[in-house]
Amino acid sequence: MFDSGRISINQQAMKLVREILANPAALGVSVSTLPNGTTVIDMGQDAPGSWAAARYYTLITMGGLGEFSYETFPYPINGVRLPAVRVMVDFPMLACCASQIAGWRLEAGDFAPMSAGPARALNSQPDHHFDHISYRDRYHEAVLAIQTREKIGEAWTNSIAAACNIQAKDLYILVAPNASLVCAVQVAARIVEQTIHRLEEEGLAMDSIFSAQGFCILPPLIDDDLIAMGRINDTLLYGGEATFYLRHPDDAFVEQLANKVVARASRAYGKPFIEIFEAADRDFYQIPLDLHSPAVVHLNNMTTGRTFSAGEINEQVLTDSFFRMGK
Repeated sequence: MFDSGRISINQQAMKLVREILANPAALGVSVSTLPNGTTVIDMGQDAPGSWAAARYYTLITMGGLGEFSYETFPYPINGVRLPAVRVMVDFPMLACCASQIAGWRLEAGDFAPMSAGPARALNSQPDHHFDHISYRDRYHEAVLAIQTREKIGEAWTNSIAAACNIQAKDLYILVAPNASLVCAVQVAARIVEQTIHRLEEEGLAMDSIFSAQGFCILPPLIDDDLIAMGRINDTLLYGGEATFYLRHPDDAFVEQLANKVVARASRAYGKPFIEIFEAADRDFYQIPLDLHSPAVVHLNNMTTGRTFSAGEINEQVLTDSFFRMGK
């Protein structure tokens, strides 16, 4: 029997990190070393980033275990044919649950930065997503991605390195703020991750998931972190489609599950995310958890061969978010 536990997601991700370090200028990124030796790769704070850098950021946060491509969204939004991303994931438990989910809070407090990436699987005090999987990584290097405008300092990196039981010089940090090309791409590429946590919350046994793939629209960019945050969330809620391949004995459960894990099932559904966020006094914890779902889901039950679909692409909300909201 194949043992996915033999895979080190930090080792796989570091192969991609070293490709970045070999040619950062061509990727539009900048590399710096903190006094404690930690390497910080700026992909959108001061550096411009690039389409290629966004691909690297996405694949690294997936522990090097996914495939990624740029495509064209099939439905015009406000008359504009926008780009989209597609991700293919063969080890969803490792790539998404153990790596891509932004589950590691770096500080106390409601608005502390959340981080993602394979270093989560080295954390001596793993976040709650590891309650549902047995995988833990063992490697002497670690990679973490932080979605923030704040500069990365030694206090964070010393704490991260200690939690991962590695030396600070063996820690690598990717950083990009909301209002960056790299962030827009990597959030849209979370369409499988956005779905897998909802499947988990609705009671699906994680070991029943065989494989997954997802497709998601990319928003127009804007140099405003708040508005950009709204748009990148809307890509998933109203313009993202995920397909999961499962092995489950009960088709009725799978059909009900499909209808529960789409954004349309949430009472908060139907407005641009920025409006929902403002109505919640800019407190993410006041937003219903079930809103953080894909627009469309397809669940292929490999046990019976049946596929159950739910949800919709909401072109009206995407139009409002992308073309009627700005400075």
